[in-house]
Amino acid sequence: MERSLLHSLHLFLRSPSKFFEEHDPATTLPVAIGIVVTFAIALVLSVYFIASVLGGTIEGTVTVDNPDRPPEWVCDSPTGEMHETSSCDEPETIERDGGSLFYEAATNYVGYAAVLPFLMWVVGGLVLFAAGRLANGSPSLGGTFALAGWAAVPEFARLAAGLLAITVALSDVTITQFEQAPDVIEVALASVEPVLVLATVATTIWQWVLLTGGLQQDADLSRAAAGVAVGVPLVIVLLLSLA
Repeated sequence: MERSLLHSLHLFLRSPSKFFEEHDPATTLPVAIGIVVTFAIALVLSVYFIASVLGGTIEGTVTVDNPDRPPEWVCDSPTGEMHETSSCDEPETIERDGGSLFYEAATNYVGYAAVLPFLMWVVGGLVLFAAGRLANGSPSLGGTFALAGWAAVPEFARLAAGLLAITVALSDVTITQFEQAPDVIEVALASVEPVLVLATVATTIWQWVLLTGGLQQDADLSRAAAGVAVGVPLVIVLLLSLA
């Protein structure tokens, strides 16, 4: 069993077309769903990781409105008398640790990170199905959705490269003025932008090879037809991501 798994993994990495010759794409749908779920978890964890890295670059405190104090109109109104010995005597502003504040702001994107892989999976499956039909093939919904799930495998590599690049870029950055944080971070990340672009292009090429081999088998297309059917939407996505 272990030898069979290692053989399949090696075949998938070395020659996706031969992998899908041995494993009909539609039959791998449960595995593909597992890949999407795993990637969603990895993406959520990466948001927390990036938030921690970004928060670590901020030093000092930031003055913010005190959330424990009612609005001024409440305290100034007659009914505000009941607050005089409670929340209305709280200061209007308080000092917050800048790093913690930035961390909290970054983690607001956790929900998007959890949903995005599933949204892309659904869109990818439908696009592959339509592309196979337009190429005069006979794709199956199960097969194209499985292939869309397998396309998340290269995304793990891009995610790892991106996290490493961001960590290196921000490793020596210290921000003492909270208001300047976005500009300072943007300048720091500009130094690793070529790495991120290279990772994006490499990921797209890997996905093209993977999906071409899979759609060729699932839709009963020639390699050239499958390559064009897969290549057109991938190029569009690539150009949008680099814009």
